[in-house]
Amino acid sequence: MSGNTFGAIFWTDGKRDAPMLPDLPWLVKCPHCQSLIWIDEQEEVGEIEPYIDSGIYKDAKSYNEPELQDYFAELKISNLGRKKERYLRRRAWWKGNDKRRGANIKQNLSDEERENLQALDKMLDPSNDNDRIMNAEIKRELGQFEDAEAILQEPFVDDFSQAISILKELIQRGESFVAEMKFDN
Repeated sequence: MSGNTFGAIFWTDGKRDAPMLPDLPWLVKCPHCQSLIWIDEQEEVGEIEPYIDSGIYKDAKSYNEPELQDYFAELKISNLGRKKERYLRRRAWWKGNDKRRGANIKQNLSDEERENLQALDKMLDPSNDNDRIMNAEIKRELGQFEDAEAILQEPFVDDFSQAISILKELIQRGESFVAEMKFDN
């Protein structure tokens, strides 16, 4: 199997909606019992060839995507490692923003969403350019425009010039909601 990002939509919070590149989540919801399941903790019972209907697992159902509250509930588990916690916080951010995408719905962050962003912000590595972009976006979505702009003023090793320009424009307009990032080709 292969994929590509043709026709993909990129968002300021880092989410990518790519119809030709499916998301492979680490945490899913069982379609039968609604339990949350970490993919890497499951025992493989078999394998099928993609796009070939062998009928072997004909009663198998696809996983469900966790809801925002599922992510928040999973975050309350005390023995999560840093990698899983960061994954959950980012997915919760995206899931909360899903209701704000595209339709110009201006729904403020809930207290739980704000707390999640503040906790994710503390997990980011200031020496990593990707994390710094995420840090600036978190600050922007929290309405901390001066802090977000200060982060974007520092030099970046990687070429994030278009993303930085888009974020700076949103900051200048005082917009704190997730937005589509339209890049020049």
